[in-house]
Amino acid sequence: MLITRLKLDYFGKFSGREIILKPGINIIYGENEAGKSTLHAFIKGMLFGIERLRGRGAASKDDIYTRYLPWNYPGAYGGQMDILVGDKHYRLIRSFHANDRCFTVTDLETGREIKLKEGHIGELIPGLSEAAFRNTVSIGQLKARTDAELAAQIKNYITNLSISKSKEVNVVKATELLKQKKKALESVPYELKLKELAEKIKEGEEAEEKINLLTEELKGLEAEKDRIIKELELLNSYDFQKEAKLMDELPAIIERFIRYKEYTKEYDRLKVQIEKLRSEIEGLQHKASQASTLRNDLNEARRLDMDLSRYMEEIHNVYKVKEDKIINGRKKAFTYALGSVILSLAAYVITRSFAALTAVLAVLLGIGGVIFINNKNINKDSGDLKIKELKEHNSNAEKQLKQIFDKYRVSSLSELAKKHEEYLELTVSLEHGKKALDNMLERAKSLEDNCDELHDAIMLYMRNFIPAEELTDREIQRLKDIINQKKKQKENNISRLNAELGDIKLKIEKINWELSSMEDNETLLLKNKAQYEEMLQRKKEAEAEVSAIDLAINTINRLSETIHDSFGKELNLAVASIISEVTNGKYKDIKIDEELNIQVSWQDNLYKLDRLSAGTIDQIYFALRLAVADLLFGGDNMPLILDDSFVLYDDNRLRATLEKIGGRRQVLIFSCQMREKILLQKMGLPYNFIKL
Repeated sequence: MLITRLKLDYFGKFSGREIILKPGINIIYGENEAGKSTLHAFIKGMLFGIERLRGRGAASKDDIYTRYLPWNYPGAYGGQMDILVGDKHYRLIRSFHANDRCFTVTDLETGREIKLKEGHIGELIPGLSEAAFRNTVSIGQLKARTDAELAAQIKNYITNLSISKSKEVNVVKATELLKQKKKALESVPYELKLKELAEKIKEGEEAEEKINLLTEELKGLEAEKDRIIKELELLNSYDFQKEAKLMDELPAIIERFIRYKEYTKEYDRLKVQIEKLRSEIEGLQHKASQASTLRNDLNEARRLDMDLSRYMEEIHNVYKVKEDKIINGRKKAFTYALGSVILSLAAYVITRSFAALTAVLAVLLGIGGVIFINNKNINKDSGDLKIKELKEHNSNAEKQLKQIFDKYRVSSLSELAKKHEEYLELTVSLEHGKKALDNMLERAKSLEDNCDELHDAIMLYMRNFIPAEELTDREIQRLKDIINQKKKQKENNISRLNAELGDIKLKIEKINWELSSMEDNETLLLKNKAQYEEMLQRKKEAEAEVSAIDLAINTINRLSETIHDSFGKELNLAVASIISEVTNGKYKDIKIDEELNIQVSWQDNLYKLDRLSAGTIDQIYFALRLAVADLLFGGDNMPLILDDSFVLYDDNRLRATLEKIGGRRQVLIFSCQMREKILLQKMGLPYNFIKL
């Protein structure tokens, strides 16, 4: 089977996410909480479904259903997965929602829905079960170790294959059915039922003697019951008058008193809150008054900031003008010097005298030097004065701006603007505070009115029973005691008579039950004797059937032990070959018993796994999973899913493991690191990289 496409319509944090997978190695990379484990759970869920746990398991760490409920749209819960089985492309569509659970398989070439008899994916992919998937090709972080279900499944596989020559005949299931049949036979309590029937027969023989005595006792009890009923009817017709009605109102008065205390307590608490809020409003008003000054300073700071920018620009321009003048002066000097040389040469040509040449040249150069020095001084004086003036303006602006910043304890214009915004927000807070104060005052007035109304009503009621002058817990308790005492005095007789009547009714009911149970005593006695004989015969038949079942189970078990010796060797060799490759030949011999307990041979000694490092143990179970997967699924026919499974591997063993699985039909590596990608690149192995 190949997984070619995942479509998470609504699953966990994903909504409408599509992922394309390819043959060979697929690296699904993502940081923590990016959704790697969610994708792993989605693949498993698409294959086997997700059941909602009930009772104590609900909302626990094992409740996968609740863990991956869609975050944004819990009403929808499902997705699609495209797979390739043999040369057929199928699309699995599931809805996991408890109120809309469904699973369909569609042939993508024909568009027809594939009907699975029992709705299990194992009907489409032979040998695939949730236990086999979990214990072989699906490996989570630090979860390479297999469980007991895998050992049972392998024993079933090899036993089926050897006894029936087909892995489709479930010998383990047949054995389990025999055990269940034996358990069902042994669970029937024949001895207990025989004993019960014997006791019933004895009781039936004694029952006739009791019937006459019970009949006489019943007549006396009926007469006593009639007398008590007449007395109760007389008491219940008594008119309790006004006081009785008032006493019945006590619970309502107590409820009013509780509300009165709650209102009083809330009123007192509200007064404290009002005073506190008033104080806060005064503080806000004081701060709000400073907002205007801050606004003026902010405008001044912005002006100074603009001046600083302008000063710096002007200084830059002055420097630029000065530089241009210097360059122009140099050009003029060069031109003058060149002209002087030409004139000197002309004088020499005319006069043919070196003295004349020298004199003319000296005069012209002297005049040029004076002009050059004069221009330089002029440019220097005018530029330097302007720059000095601008720097003074710039320095003054910086000082003024710093004074404003220091005043408000800020270091920048943006911080000053932020502080101004904070002061403006105080105005909003002040308005909210005033509204809250008005609401509190209104609530306090309402509470005060309610307290007065309840106080007057309760005091009016209390004066019907006690001369109360104040409303306190003590006075209310005294009121309750007096009313309860009055009620108790009036109810004593009724309670006593009801108790007597209840006892008599219970006795009458008991006698009637006994008489009714013995009404068909003779018929029941004969029936019990017949059942006793029938039960005795059933017991003998069940014992014979249990003996036959034990013989069948023992025969199958002996065959299973013999068969494992041959198939166990193949499994040992397959696991040893894999672990030798991924450990670079360090461990070459592995021993695995029929319960999948593993021992490692090293330097002619056998060691249990717990003597090895955690990383080596993880690798050995990894090798066991690969070997068993190839055994159960008929070779490299299932995708290998690795969810952060290499955290305990060093680089050398990781490289060896990647080389081993690199040739498999499809591998999905979920990782929060780039180690696998970097090693695959160095090794030159192709891979499909997916980043979440």
